[in-house]
Amino acid sequence: MSGPKLRFCPESNDLLYPKEDKVNKRLVYVCRNCPYVEAADPSDWCVYRNEVQHSSKEKLVVLQDVRCPVCTHNEAVFFSASTEEGMTLFFNCTSCGHRWRDYV
Repeated sequence: MSGPKLRFCPESNDLLYPKEDKVNKRLVYVCRNCPYVEAADPSDWCVYRNEVQHSSKEKLVVLQDVRCPVCTHNEAVFFSASTEEGMTLFFNCTSCGHRWRDYV
């Protein structure tokens, strides 16, 4: 995967920033100094990618029946880790990113 391409406003020559167009549900680039907006190319749709690295002692699972205590979203990433106290379950909300744990 190659790095992101920098885009510049043709009006002000300032850097364009990625932003979600919530009305049309698409990614656009916007200038912060003028009203210029440019639609993103489909090859640019991945703005941020987070690859989860885990050891063989951890297992990553996506659960759909867990409620986040902060935003009540019903999908969370779950992984377990063994500690001196026993097994600990960690949950990470896929919507707001809140992390909480449960001791087994």
